[in-house]
Parts: sequence; structure tokens; C-alpha cells
Amino acid sequence: MKITLLHPSRWRAKQSRETFDFWMARAEHPENIEHILSIDHDDEQSNEYIDLFPDSTIHIDNNENVVQATNTARHLATGEIIIYLSDDFKCPDYWDRLLIAQYKADFSPDLWLVRVDDLLQKVHADVLTIPIMTKKLMDHLGYFWHPGYKSMFVDQDLFYTCKNNGWLFHAPDLKFPHVHYCNGGAPNDATYSRSSANWHTGMAFYKNRKQQNFPLI
Repeated sequence: MKITLLHPSRWRAKQSRETFDFWMARAEHPENIEHILSIDHDDEQSNEYIDLFPDSTIHIDNNENVVQATNTARHLATGEIIIYLSDDFKCPDYWDRLLIAQYKADFSPDLWLVRVDDLLQKVHADVLTIPIMTKKLMDHLGYFWHPGYKSMFVDQDLFYTCKNNGWLFHAPDLKFPHVHYCNGGAPNDATYSRSSANWHTGMAFYKNRKQQNFPLI
């Protein structure tokens, strides 16, 4: 079974390479892992990304935010399971085997989104810091992140959309630590600041979607 790591990045070539190496070193079958790196056309580190990721699929597009960067590259994914990869996430040893075993034991083979334990959010919180879904669900939705957002609140939208449709599963035994700045990680950088700047517009769109009970587009 193939797994796709869908990895948007901006101004973080070395950090992204470190993240990729960390995950691949802990995969039981790295040969079955597909890595798609999505970067922006105006990223000054574009050449550095290309040099550092000779074996990855690199998608360069006219993105204005992380949602666009994720969605414009999603069409290249061929794995049956899609993982949204952020540079501040770690994984357990043999994470691919653990995820596939959980998938085969508990989940529908068609449409599902799984919420793992990031060791930071409360149990059953509506924040999907590292969403994992089937490609069939992504194709059914027509997006990975709802295109009405730029960043903030997009994960809550995905959570409730999938919960309301019976596609959401909880896997608390799967531990993928979120090394957030408030949890011992690196401080926020310019990329994070750009995402945070759309907090109010994201909240307004989220409230409207919530009033409509998060309909599919």
C-alpha cells in the first residue's frame, strides 16, 4: 500500500529536508512512500529545494497561502493514504506499518479521515493538526483543505465536515507528536505569521459554514 506525504513548504528548504529525512528513517517500507513537496513560485529558496529533494516530486505554483499550496499539488498524489506533512511534526517508529494496520483493522477502505494523538491537543478536540485521509475521500471532497480558507480554521472545517458525514475516525493509539513552539519546538517564523494574519477572515468563513452545518461544495 502506497502512502503520500503531501508537504507544503515556504522558505524552509533545510527544515523540510530534515522533516522528510526524519519520517523516511522511521518508515518500515520507505520504498512505498511518495513525497510531494509543494512550494510557491516566488520562494527565494526554490533552487535550494530542487537541490535538496532530487528524488521527490516538486510542485511549484502561484500559491498565496498554505491551503492553495496543498490543493494545487494534491492532483499529483497517487498513494491510497494521504498525510498532510508539517515541519513541526514527528512520527513513531514504523509509522507506515502502524497506520496501515489500523486502516485495515478499523476503517472503511473508501472514505475516511483519521485523527491521531498529537500529544498536544485534548482528546477528541476538533483541531486536526496532522490530518490523514484516503485519496478516495480527498477526490470525493475535491480538495484536501477547503479552498474558502487561507489557513486558520481550515482544520476545524475538515473535522466537522467529515464527522457529520460519518467519515471521521479517532486513533488515539497512533502518536504523532506536534512539536509546536509552545511545546518545546522552534519559534514561529514568517510563514506562520502569514497564516496567522488571516485569523479574522477565517473565523468569519468558518462561522458561515457552521451555520450551514458544513455542507459539501
